[in-house]
Amino acid sequence: MRRLLVGSLLAIFALVASAEEPALVLNPEGGFAPRWQDFGIAFRFAAMTPKIGGARDVPGALGGTSVLSPVKEWAGAGGASARLDLCLVLHHGFLLSDEWLAAARVHVSNPAARPFSTTLAVALTPTGAVDVLAFEKHAFLIAGRPVLIADTPSHGAILADSPFAARPLSPQDQVHVESAKGECRGEIIFDLTLAPGQSQTLGFVCPLGQGTSTAKDVDFYRALSVDDLFAEAEKQRAAH
Repeated sequence: MRRLLVGSLLAIFALVASAEEPALVLNPEGGFAPRWQDFGIAFRFAAMTPKIGGARDVPGALGGTSVLSPVKEWAGAGGASARLDLCLVLHHGFLLSDEWLAAARVHVSNPAARPFSTTLAVALTPTGAVDVLAFEKHAFLIAGRPVLIADTPSHGAILADSPFAARPLSPQDQVHVESAKGECRGEIIFDLTLAPGQSQTLGFVCPLGQGTSTAKDVDFYRALSVDDLFAEAEKQRAAH
């Protein structure tokens, strides 16, 4: 009886821990929506087509410490390709400042003998209510909190307060929108031109707001290495 009771308690604790763990819900388009957050992120390429059957099957969600590569792949003219990788990691900071982070890595390559150009739009759309959205320092902020930080300079962002709102023709370096209906959304724009044989990798950090973390600014997250976060996630996954 005692063994049964202990086993039941352990099962309950495991369920509670699992329910409290962050997770990323993946979408077929090539992106994710963090659990307990009111937004989703999607990666969209101009002049490139999503590959069908080229990548292994993607599960519906990433939970706990995870690494998934590739999440999505795209193909372009002359053999150009793009790949999206994701990881979920408990990043160990200083002074008990542990924090769950999601990191995304977009790798674009051009093996052709001529230059290849494409535009990557990294879109944030509401899955709940996003009342206030800002873009500055190549990062999205919701109500002043950094939610997606790019490690590569962008060409700016286009924000709107609803799906059908008029939008500026060119991206802006700093912009802010508000929506009484919680429908704020936006796209960070990267115009990419790769020389023959060139590759480029863009990294993104998404703080998940779980753990013992205190509030941090955009510069703190940009100082993190996305490659180091992927390596840290691999180590944590192997340890378990």
